Amino acid sequence: MPYVFEHLDLIGEALRRSPFGLITDVDGTISKTAPTPQQAKVSPLCRQYLSALCNQLALVAAISGRPAMEVRDMMKIDGMVYIGNHGLERWTGGQSEFPREAQNYFEVVKAAIEELTPLLSIEGVSIQDKGITATIHYRLCPEPQSAERDILSALENSPHARRLEIMQEKMAIDLLPPVKVNKGTATLDLIQRYNLQGGIYLGDDQTDFDAFRAIHRASLNSDFKGFAIGITGQEMPQELEAEVDFTLNGVEDVERFLNWMSQTALE
Repeated sequence: MPYVFEHLDLIGEALRRSPFGLITDVDGTISKTAPTPQQAKVSPLCRQYLSALCNQLALVAAISGRPAMEVRDMMKIDGMVYIGNHGLERWTGGQSEFPREAQNYFEVVKAAIEELTPLLSIEGVSIQDKGITATIHYRLCPEPQSAERDILSALENSPHARRLEIMQEKMAIDLLPPVKVNKGTATLDLIQRYNLQGGIYLGDDQTDFDAFRAIHRASLNSDFKGFAIGITGQEMPQELEAEVDFTLNGVEDVERFLNWMSQTALE
């Protein structure tokens, strides 16, 4: 896979396009994967460089599977744009905004969580209620493969879960409203809203694939040049290689890259 630090000339060319935007995932990208969502911390260096880039670029945004307010509280950077729940939630003016077509699913998600409560009897399983979505975590299970099978079986037998979209990621399974809103549509919306001429998306998991594809789709237009950058690691999905232009090796590499971006953007 092409390594970012061997192609800084190409990335630098795109970075000189203005307006330019940087969009990043959070967990596994600027925050090391933790045993539980509550234990995850954004890298202090990533925070430092992202804060600097807010003063240098037209857009610095975080798109996460977490609720938008939770991402804001993790980042603590006033100049960033925060989009949560895989693109379904945008933090604007001190409150969350949701697409109209998704708003009817709050009760469906709540009912699905109730139906799936017996899963909590499996050691290491937890269910994260994120309002418009939910995530079932099984990273702490002694036998994660067995737990995954039990979770998928429970989802098939839950009438309310069957009304939702099921998305698998690293040691977790998401329940989402079945609407055409995701990290990809959120990325395209940001490109259009900020009239970006160049951009980068950083991500590490299957939930980021839609955003990678959005960057490539936007790059078909001569008015925009962007790159999808995948963050590799032990739990990296095999399909990641086919979805990205370049790679970085873990959060430490992301720190180095953001430092390079903040220095290059000053030139």
